[in-house]
Amino acid sequence: MTAEDAARHAAELHRKAVVIDCHSDILMPIADGLVRLGTQVEIPDPTQWKPPFEIVGTESYDYRWPLNNMFGCIGQYSIPQFMAGGLTAQVCAVFVEDHQLENALKRSLEMVYWLHREAKENANFELVRTAADVYRLKREGKCGGILALEGLEPVGHDLKLLDLFYELGLRMASLTHNRRNYFADGTQHHVKAGGLSDTGKQAVRRMNELGIVVDVCHIDQEGFLETLEISTAPVVLSHRSPLKYFPLRPDDSPHHPAYNVSRGRERLEALARNGGLFGVFFLSCKDIDDVVADIEHVIDVVGPDHVGLGSDLYGLQFAPRGLEDMSSLGALTEGLVRRGHSDEVILKVLGGNFMRVFEHVWKDGA
Repeated sequence: MTAEDAARHAAELHRKAVVIDCHSDILMPIADGLVRLGTQVEIPDPTQWKPPFEIVGTESYDYRWPLNNMFGCIGQYSIPQFMAGGLTAQVCAVFVEDHQLENALKRSLEMVYWLHREAKENANFELVRTAADVYRLKREGKCGGILALEGLEPVGHDLKLLDLFYELGLRMASLTHNRRNYFADGTQHHVKAGGLSDTGKQAVRRMNELGIVVDVCHIDQEGFLETLEISTAPVVLSHRSPLKYFPLRPDDSPHHPAYNVSRGRERLEALARNGGLFGVFFLSCKDIDDVVADIEHVIDVVGPDHVGLGSDLYGLQFAPRGLEDMSSLGALTEGLVRRGHSDEVILKVLGGNFMRVFEHVWKDGA
């Protein structure tokens, strides 16, 4: 296949695909009043932009990534970019930062409010509640947002709030981010972790009952494996690099030994036995070939039914070349075509695998 033929075939395949991305933090700057989802923002060239003087020197400022500190994921996720990139549905995470934990419920509800408002005010964007919604949006040439909690801190220790969040559209949730909470231990550096608490086990069971996809991203190894034992439904790992966090040998990962990246094959195989899948993220990949290599790592270990996309783009300084924002998703499809993957496999990676999980877990018609 010539390069021209590959590009033409990839474009046709991408138009056909239901494309799902399993992680974005765009609700954070929206709730902060910095951007709206209906507006595409152009971000300055990272090599030319200089931060305002008054920002430099603050306690939390990271001098290595000034543009990322200022803009985060602004300019990478928007409805115009979703439409240009052929995206059908974007998982939009609710994450509460450490300094906001005292008001975790209020902060999370602000982000939920804004996702609902964006759906109300943008004709081409809807809140996704069922798998049927996704297929309908594809037919209609629109896109949607899937509400997720990245850590159950907004629930506190009261699992009744899971039911309320479900009524507000919650369809995916992880027990933790990296930090320890009521439910489980996260993947903190150099912290001895203990897996799920009793409340965490109850939360997994309640999410199964409600029809909320359990996300095992940002949880320690013991909690990861315990969740797979408890869950009666397929789970997802929404956004991670499998090569870096699930290597076949720990020494192959740049994060070893700060993170426990051992038992990579065992954990991927456990995820596959559960029927779940791995959302490969774009963050910190050098280019599209790096993203494809991560996808191929999962395929090589557990097959093509257990991998999807979990972009987690967070600033141009961390974005892969050629895949800087969601308008460029077609280039990833072309990369997979050039690597010789079949149409069937590519359609699964782009969204078919996530749809299988969603159809299994979500209560369509609820």
